[in-house]
Amino acid sequence: MSFCRRLLFSVHKPNFPRQQLATRYGHGVYNATTRTPTTGHRVRSLGGLYAPDTAHTTSPPVALSPLHISKRALSTTNRRAKRGEGHLTPSEYQTKRAGDASSVANLPPSSYLGVYHAAVESDMPGLAETVVSDILDAYEGPRTTRVKMLEDILSQDLWSLKCETVLRILEHLKESSPDVLHALLTLNSGTIARRMLDTTEICDTDRPFLRLLHPSLLKHLKTMTSPRKLKSATFKPPFLIYASFTAIHKLLAMSFEQHALDIFQSLALTGYVPTEALHNVDNSSGNTALIVAMAVIRSCLHWNWRVLAATFMTDLIIKHPSSKAIIDLNIDTIYALLNTHPTQRDIRACGHLIRRIHQHSPVPDSVIRLFYNCAVAADAKEEAEDLYAFTRSYRMDNSYRYPPPHDTALPWLLDHLGTGSSQTHLARILAMEAVEDNLWIPTPYRAQFIARIASLGYATQARALWERHATGKDGVLVTANAALMIRMVSLCWNLHKNTLGKANAIRCEEGKEEELQRLQTIADEAAAFTERVRLEFAFHHAPLAKAPHWQLTSLARACFIVGRISEGYQSLRYLLNRRETPDLYDANVALSAVAQLSPRLAADMIERMTDLGLRPDGVSFGTALHYAVIQGDREVVDKMIERIRNLDDAHISIKTLTSLVHASLALGGHGSCEDIRRTLANILHLIKSFPDMNMSSQTQTAKALVYAALRAKDGVIAYNFWKLMLRKGAEWDDIEQQRLRHSIAWLIQRDDFPRPEDRAAMLMQLGKRRMVS
Repeated sequence: MSFCRRLLFSVHKPNFPRQQLATRYGHGVYNATTRTPTTGHRVRSLGGLYAPDTAHTTSPPVALSPLHISKRALSTTNRRAKRGEGHLTPSEYQTKRAGDASSVANLPPSSYLGVYHAAVESDMPGLAETVVSDILDAYEGPRTTRVKMLEDILSQDLWSLKCETVLRILEHLKESSPDVLHALLTLNSGTIARRMLDTTEICDTDRPFLRLLHPSLLKHLKTMTSPRKLKSATFKPPFLIYASFTAIHKLLAMSFEQHALDIFQSLALTGYVPTEALHNVDNSSGNTALIVAMAVIRSCLHWNWRVLAATFMTDLIIKHPSSKAIIDLNIDTIYALLNTHPTQRDIRACGHLIRRIHQHSPVPDSVIRLFYNCAVAADAKEEAEDLYAFTRSYRMDNSYRYPPPHDTALPWLLDHLGTGSSQTHLARILAMEAVEDNLWIPTPYRAQFIARIASLGYATQARALWERHATGKDGVLVTANAALMIRMVSLCWNLHKNTLGKANAIRCEEGKEEELQRLQTIADEAAAFTERVRLEFAFHHAPLAKAPHWQLTSLARACFIVGRISEGYQSLRYLLNRRETPDLYDANVALSAVAQLSPRLAADMIERMTDLGLRPDGVSFGTALHYAVIQGDREVVDKMIERIRNLDDAHISIKTLTSLVHASLALGGHGSCEDIRRTLANILHLIKSFPDMNMSSQTQTAKALVYAALRAKDGVIAYNFWKLMLRKGAEWDDIEQQRLRHSIAWLIQRDDFPRPEDRAAMLMQLGKRRMVS
C-alpha cells in the first residue's frame, strides 16, 4: 500500500521518458482567417505532449475569446434545421453540390445543419460526411458561425461520422476556438470520447485524439465533485469517467505510462478510483503500469462496468499470463461478471476469460457450474455451447477435465445442441456423459431429456437412461410420457429393422456365423425393448377406454410403427365411441397406418382430409412420401414432392425436409454420374432455400449426400455438402469423418477439378495443408 500512496501523490515521475503522442494521421486544414488550405504531412513531432502540432498547423494557435452560444439560439437553430423550413433537402443539397463544392459555400447555417441532421436520421453517413467536409473546407461565412455549426454537430450523436472526420473537427477547433474544444471534450455525457474511444483496440486516430483530450481531461477532473461527497446509493459516474479508464488503457498499451499515470492520479484524488481498488494490489514487482492496470480493472468492477473490466483483463492476461496476482484478479472478474444478473454480453466476456486463463491456470469447477447456471438465466445458448465445446475439445489437456452442466442447465444445453446448434456431435458427447457419469437429471425434465437423445438417434444412451429412470417412485414420469414413448418405439424399432436387414444380407454367407448371431441378438433385444416401452405406457394409462385423447392417439401411433395395425385402430375406436372429433394429428396417425399398407390409399386419404376441412401439413405429405419411396411408387413420390414444394415454409419441418431429400436421392441417386450430379445440385439448392432449418443435426442424411457426390466424382458438390452439414455437425476426429475429408480432398486435387482457384482454400478448410495421395 505504501507504493500505491507514492503512486497517487507523485505528480511527476522523472524516470519515465515523456514520449510524444505523435499522429500518423494528417489532413489539409483551412486557416480560419485566410481560408487557404495547409497541407498536412505524416511526420512525428519532436517535442513533448504539449509541443505544437507541426503536422496540422502552419502557425501557433492564437488565444481566442470564448464563444458564448445561447442554448436557446442553438435549440432554435436545431428545430429549424430539422424542420427544413425554406432550406435545402438532402437530395437538393446533393444536386446543388454535384458540379462543384463551391456552389454550397455561401449557404445559411440552418441549411448545413438541416441536411446534416436529415442525413443522420435517414442513416446516410456518406452525406453526413460530405456536409461536415463542406463546412470545414468550403464554407465562406464567418469563423464564429463555422464554430457554432461544428459545436452543434459535436454535441449530437456522432456515430454517423468516421473517427477521422471527428478528429478533423477537433483539430480545427483547437486552432480556432480552444475554449470551445475544451468544453466539448469534457462534457459529462462524453459524446466525443464515446465515439473516439469506442473500441479498446489501438487505432490511427487514438494518438492525436488523446493528445487533445489529455490536458482538457486533467483540468476538468480537478473540478469534478468527488463521489465520496454524494450520499446516493445509486450514483453512477458520468461517461467521461468511463472514457478516462479507456484512455488510461490505451495510453498504457502505447507505452505512454506517464500520461496514463497523470489521469490515474487525478481519478484517484477525486475518488473515482476507490481506495479499495488499491488495497489488494500486489506492488512487489514495482511495475507501475501493471499496478495502474489492475487498479483500473478493480475500479471498473466497483462501478459495475464489468465488460470493460473483462476487456482490460484479457490484455493483462496476454502480457502477464503467469502472475498469481493476475490469475486471482481474473477469478474475481469472472465472479463479478456472473454474480449480479449477468447479461448475454457478460456471459460472453466471462467465457472468453475462462478460455484465456486455462492454459496458465484452470479455473475452479465451481466457476464452470456457476457459468452454466447463469447462461440458463440469461438464455445465452451460444456462449454455453462455446464453453462446452472448449472443455471437450481434443486440444484440452486430458489431465484436467471440467465438469459438465448440472441441474436444469443439463437438459437446457442438450436441447440447444440437438436443435439449434451446428455442432450436434457435442450432443452425443453430453449424452454419453449423462450415462457414464450417472449425471442427475432434474425430475421434471427427465422424459424430455431422454426424448431429445432418442430423437437424435443415440439408441444406446437413450435406452440406458430410460431403464435407469423407469423404476422408482418417479418412474411413471418416464414410462407414461407419450412423447418419450413415441421416440423410443420409433428409434428402437428402426434399429430392429435395420439390424435384421443386415443379418439377412449375410445369412447365406459362409464364415459369418458369429456376426450373424451378434446381429440377430441386437435385433431381438431391440424388438423386446420396444415392446416393453409400449406395454409399460399402456399399463400406466389403463383402462384405455377412459384414457385421455392424446394418450390414445400416441398409443395408436406406436402400434402402427411396430406393425400392430389392429391394436392401433382399437385405440382410435375408443375415441370414436366417445364421439370425440379427430383433429389433424389423429388423421396423420391413421394416415401412417394406411401408408404402410398402400401409399396410393394414403394419397387418396390426404385428398379426403381436405374435403373434410382438415388441412394436410408437411407431416401428412412426408408420411405418404416416406412409404412411397420404400415401396417404389414413383407416381405417388412425384405427387407428394410437388405438394411439399407448394407448402409455406412455416408448414415444413426438418423431418419433412429430410424425407424430401431422401426421396429425391432415392429416385435420382443412381444411374450415370451426370444424373447423380444433377440430382445432388437440386438437393443442395433445396436445402439452401431453407436457411432456418438446422440441417447440421441430420448427420446421417449429410453423409448419404456426401457419399453420393463421391460416387459421382464431383468434388465441388461433395465439399459443399460437407461444409454445409458436416463441418461443424460432426466430430472432427471421428474415423469416418477423417476418411470423408480425405476422399473429398483427393477429388479437389485432381487435374480436372473445375475450380482450381479455390483449391487451396478448400483444402485448408478440410484440414489438408499438404497434397493428398
